[in-house]
Amino acid sequence: MLTLLPDDGYSVAVRAPSAGPAKEGGATGDDQQRATFPAYAPNVTGLDSVPRRSWLTADAIAAVRDESDRAFDDAEYEQRLTSVRDRMARGGMDAMLAFRPSSVEYLCGYHTAETAPQPLLVTESATYLYVPDLELGRALASARVDNIGYCGYADALRGLETFLEHAAGVLPAGARVGIEVGHASTPPHAVEYLRGSRVTVVRGEHLVETVRLRLSEAEVRCVAEAAERTRAGVDAAVAAAREPEATDSSVAGAISAALFDGANSASAWGPVVATGVRGGIPHSSWSHRRLGPGTTFLEFSGAHHRYHAPVMRTLAHGPPGPDERVLAELAETAVAAVLDTARAGVSCADVANAAAAALGPLPDGVVFHHLFGYPVGLAHKPHWMDGAPFYITRDNPEPLEAGMVFHIPASFRYLGRCGVGLSQTFLVTETGARVLTHGAAQLTVL
Repeated sequence: MLTLLPDDGYSVAVRAPSAGPAKEGGATGDDQQRATFPAYAPNVTGLDSVPRRSWLTADAIAAVRDESDRAFDDAEYEQRLTSVRDRMARGGMDAMLAFRPSSVEYLCGYHTAETAPQPLLVTESATYLYVPDLELGRALASARVDNIGYCGYADALRGLETFLEHAAGVLPAGARVGIEVGHASTPPHAVEYLRGSRVTVVRGEHLVETVRLRLSEAEVRCVAEAAERTRAGVDAAVAAAREPEATDSSVAGAISAALFDGANSASAWGPVVATGVRGGIPHSSWSHRRLGPGTTFLEFSGAHHRYHAPVMRTLAHGPPGPDERVLAELAETAVAAVLDTARAGVSCADVANAAAAALGPLPDGVVFHHLFGYPVGLAHKPHWMDGAPFYITRDNPEPLEAGMVFHIPASFRYLGRCGVGLSQTFLVTETGARVLTHGAAQLTVL
C-alpha cells in the first residue's frame, strides 16, 4: 500500500526502498517512509503551500503507472545518465539543469504536450523533475526519475521560482550547475535567478546533446521504424499528386494521414509541400494551390517515439525542363557523394569536401546552403533539427562516429523559379553509410 505522508501534508513517497539514491542537501522525502511500488517509482513532492492534491491517491498513481509509455528500459536510461555525469565531471560541474524538452526525455523519458518549462536537475547521484501538478500523470507514466517536484499549474505557467528555489536548495552552497544558456528552451529568467542564488552557474552548452549524437541500437530501431512511416508518406504523396484536381494542400493532407496512421507520435515539423515557383523559395509550403507546372518539392518525416527519419522528394509534373534536370542532377550527386564517403573515422570536413568536389562549381543562379548533413534522432517541436550543431560542413574537422544518424538536405533552387530537393537519412557505421529511409533519391516523374 502506498503511504501518503502526513507530516508536511503534501508529500508522497512512492519509490521502492531499493531504488533510492543517497539524500543530497535539502532533498525532500528521501528519508521518509516508503512503500513498495512496482518498477522504478519516484518520490513525489509538493513544492507549494497548497495542501496535498486530494486526487493524488495510491490507486490513481498505480493506474497511471500501469499505463507506462517509456520507450526504453532502465538500463538504457542508466547508460545515458552515466555518460552525461561523466561529461559533467570532466567539465567541473556538480549538477546540470536541462530545459530542452528532447534532452529531458532523453535522460528520463518524460514527455508531454505541455510547453511550460519543466526542467530536469541531474546531480552526481539523483535526478529531480519539476512539473506543474496537471502534468503529474504524464510524469508518472513516462519518467524514470528519483524525484518529482510539483506546484500549481497556473504558478508554473507564470514563473519558475518555485522549481528553481528547490533545485538550488538540494545542492550545497557554491555548487557549479551547468545550463545550456544559449538555447531558446532555457528561459533567461532562470539563468538570472540561479546566478542570484546560492549556486554558481556555468555554461553547459550541448552537454546532453553531444551524448545524444551517438544513438544506441534501440534508438536506431526507432529511427528505422520512423522511416517506415516516412515511406508511407512518400507513397501517399505520389498517389495524391496523381489525382486530377490535386493541390499542394491535398498532398500535404495525404502525407499527414499516412504519417499518423499506425504511428505512436507526431513529427516535430512539416510536411512541406511547395509547388511550382514556390519550390524555388526556400521554406515555402502548401497554400491550397493546384500542383505544377514544373516540380513539387516535398520534405517531411515519420516519427516513432519522437525519433525521426526525414526525407526530401521532388515530383515532376510531366517531363522535367532543363532547369529541373540541372537541379535534380546536383541533388543526386550530393546525396551519392555523402553516402559514398561517410563512415566512422572520416571527418565531417572530408565528407563535405568530397561532396563539394563532386558537385563542382555551381551553375550561375543556383541557391544551395552547402550543408551536407545534420544529425537527427529524438526531437521535439519546433523541428527535428533538435540536437548539437554537429554538421557535415567543410569547416567541421570532427570525425564521424559509429551510431551517428544524419539527414542529407540536398536541396537546390533557382530562386523564384523552381526547386528540387532529394535526400536520405543514414546511419554511420565502421564500414560506411547505411541508408535508413526508403526509395531512390531521384526525381519522381508523375
